[in-house]
Amino acid sequence: MPKVIDHDWRRAELVDATWRVIAEEGVEAATVRRIAEVANCTTGRVTHYFANKGEVLRAALRQVHGATVERMLAHLSGDDPVEVLRSVVLEALPLDDTRRTEWQVRLAFFGLLAADPALGAEQERRYDEWREFLDGRVRRAAPALGDDRRGASVDVLVAAVDGLGAQAALDPRRFPRERLQGAVDRLIEATLA
Repeated sequence: MPKVIDHDWRRAELVDATWRVIAEEGVEAATVRRIAEVANCTTGRVTHYFANKGEVLRAALRQVHGATVERMLAHLSGDDPVEVLRSVVLEALPLDDTRRTEWQVRLAFFGLLAADPALGAEQERRYDEWREFLDGRVRRAAPALGDDRRGASVDVLVAAVDGLGAQAALDPRRFPRERLQGAVDRLIEATLA
């Protein structure tokens, strides 16, 4: 009987190994060989699922955004639109070890975006999705805001999440969970006022 292989699981395993390499050693260390070592497999397995390093990096970037989106979607059934917005924004921040690792991966990619057009395009798509998602949450939380004010509010939220996320990932002792939650509370109040 032929061996049944779960290709999605194997691909996810390789993306997870890529995250670990990037978070612990930097994106430059994420070679096909190093990813294979961390995944405890051959380079042939990596190249079977991903044509090259760029492809596995794009998959890792998609996965880091996808993990965040999954957590955010869990909050959409809430009754209070302001609390839903607050919860969504908090999910984007490094409030625990998992999200801190995601931010380390995200930060590592920022340096590559200008030099790698395919990776830059992937990141641009993710930011477009993030802005559209936030726009819907802001529209529900503050329906009286006009399009221009709502757009500016979304821009402020995206920029603040990037800034707070980067600082908290780089200096977690200075930005514990409570401080980030307080900052998000002030941010939501200011952007919806």
